[in-house]
Amino acid sequence: MGRPSKKAERTEEILQAFYRCVARYGIEGSTLERIAEESGLKRSLVRHFVGNRDELIALLVDRVVEQSDQQWSAFMESLPGAQVSAPLLDGLFCAQYSDAEYILVIESLIFAAGRDDALRQRMQQWMQRFTDDVVMLLQRDYPTSPADNLEAVSFGIISIYFNLDSLAPLGMNQQYRQPARTAAQRLIESLEKT
Repeated sequence: MGRPSKKAERTEEILQAFYRCVARYGIEGSTLERIAEESGLKRSLVRHFVGNRDELIALLVDRVVEQSDQQWSAFMESLPGAQVSAPLLDGLFCAQYSDAEYILVIESLIFAAGRDDALRQRMQQWMQRFTDDVVMLLQRDYPTSPADNLEAVSFGIISIYFNLDSLAPLGMNQQYRQPARTAAQRLIESLEKT
């Protein structure tokens, strides 16, 4: 009887190592050598278990988008049916739910999408869903607000959200967490005037 396959276990180790590398060095800086070092495997084993660089990136994108969709869906389900703005901001800007490494990976994927049409399409779909969902949530509290105002406020909130955790490498995201939430709240309050 043969040994059980280590492929699933090794693939998981490699994906986790790649994730950490992308958060630290971006897609371009996450070389197979760095991934191998981070995973504790030889470079040849990284290629053996996950294939070439494009296949590794595709696996990472699948993992990140799936994880994001699951977490976002669970968060959406936890929100109340009305007066959703405050709980939305609490969830987006609370230190407890902050994951700077995740945001850095997302931003690296978005940056890399400029050179990869398939990646661009995946990240556009991901971003559009996030934006559309925030618009829908804001519309619960501001049903008479024009669509373009809701879209602008949604984009502003999402931009502040991403920018906040992108400051993690500077050690400044905690310093700006409350001001970021306040800025997002002021954007929402602008909907009361429309």
